[in-house]
Amino acid sequence: MTIRSFNLVAKGPKWGMRHLQVLFLFICATLTVAQRFNMSVAIVAFTNANSSHPNFPEYRLTEQQKSYILSSPFWGSCCTQLMSGYLSSRFGAKILLLAIMFVTALLSIATPFVLAWGGWQLLFWVRIVQGLAMGGMWPGLYTHLAKWCPKMEANRLGGVMTTGLDCGTIIGFALSGALSASPLGWPSSFYVPGYLGIAWCLLFLRYGANCPSESRFISLAERKHIQLALEQNQVVRSEIPPVPWLQILTSRPFIVLAFCKMSQACSFYTLMQQIPRYIHGIFHYSIAVNALLSALPFVVMLMSSYGFIFLSDYLTRHRDISLPILRKTINSFATWTPAVSLVILSYLSDRNVVGSMCCLVAATAAISGQAIGSSLNHVDLSPNFAGLLFGISNTLMSAAGVISPIVIGLTVTNESDRTQWRSVFLGISVILFLGNLFYVIFGQMTVQSWNDSQSKKTSTEAIPKIEAPYKAPEEMLSFEKFNYL
Repeated sequence: MTIRSFNLVAKGPKWGMRHLQVLFLFICATLTVAQRFNMSVAIVAFTNANSSHPNFPEYRLTEQQKSYILSSPFWGSCCTQLMSGYLSSRFGAKILLLAIMFVTALLSIATPFVLAWGGWQLLFWVRIVQGLAMGGMWPGLYTHLAKWCPKMEANRLGGVMTTGLDCGTIIGFALSGALSASPLGWPSSFYVPGYLGIAWCLLFLRYGANCPSESRFISLAERKHIQLALEQNQVVRSEIPPVPWLQILTSRPFIVLAFCKMSQACSFYTLMQQIPRYIHGIFHYSIAVNALLSALPFVVMLMSSYGFIFLSDYLTRHRDISLPILRKTINSFATWTPAVSLVILSYLSDRNVVGSMCCLVAATAAISGQAIGSSLNHVDLSPNFAGLLFGISNTLMSAAGVISPIVIGLTVTNESDRTQWRSVFLGISVILFLGNLFYVIFGQMTVQSWNDSQSKKTSTEAIPKIEAPYKAPEEMLSFEKFNYL
């Protein structure tokens, strides 16, 4: 018997193994992202010893070589998104996440030796391999979360997990700057997250589990609570239909969504990778001050992420805001606000430090709303193939992470030339404006016909029509609204 009401699911313990699993996922995201973006600050330190600690090696790199190094992890992550989603859903996410963290941690520890032995060319290839491992992280995180997270707790626990991206960026910037300026020097900015990653692997190996039934430490009450909550989300249906590749790749709502996500990735990855270079080139601060200023926008972004989660939950549950209005309004704010901020930033004076930082803070804080605005739209279009849609669009976003620093490296040949940065910021603003404009006009939040067309046909032919039992309008409405998020 399928459970239809949340009231029939017994409440589990307030704190339990599911919260520990989410904490593991949060730390995994934080450390992995920190190991990806610590290079943005470290590359300033090891190419300019006077900006950090002068007692450590200095390497002379051109702007194009810096761009290749910064973009190299995204070259690898383009190739592993879909494979990770398949492997984690087939065999569980525990071993996959352990392998990802172990490989990225070892390569992070080896980075200073690689640079000393093989120069920037070998570092470029090592970072590509590191990107291959990192690319499988997000599909694995979502798969593991789905096994442990009851539907009613999805917004809160999932929101905590995804904020690991913001925390990882903050740590990648702030901690790297502090370590580079310390007596430990810039190599420690790679050693510290690497050794923390090894420690995470040891703890997750013991306390992590693919699902509640495999955990040795979970209580019986919590296991039943999660299993019953997950059971009531299962829909009685025939076999999942084969992947409709042609329909997906020619679906206008999905094409518009993918283009919107690519436009957002251009701004997001540009801000993540280029803020330390921009602050160093325009304002000429030391590495420690540079790192703190670079991390400031992402601190605000972390706080605004929770604000968007609570706001969307309130509007959906208590104000009866329709799903299309909610998605498009939040996504417009999260996309056009960075576009306007970057336009203003490009025309500010070199001496207006406060104004420049306010523009960067406004741009990054607004970006956090994209998770509610458009990222969840994959589930709206196709519940059966949401993971596949996410993998395709995330692959395209990773491609934007590859292209963005290369184009910027060709455009910004002098970090201190504000007119070159203006060209970059104005170009990104145009892409952001067009991406969201198409999304507002053509975006859809309804399940597409190719989601389960074959199963519908089979079930129509094989199963006689049975009248559904009556449900109170209030119950149907509350259940509908809950499924929005």
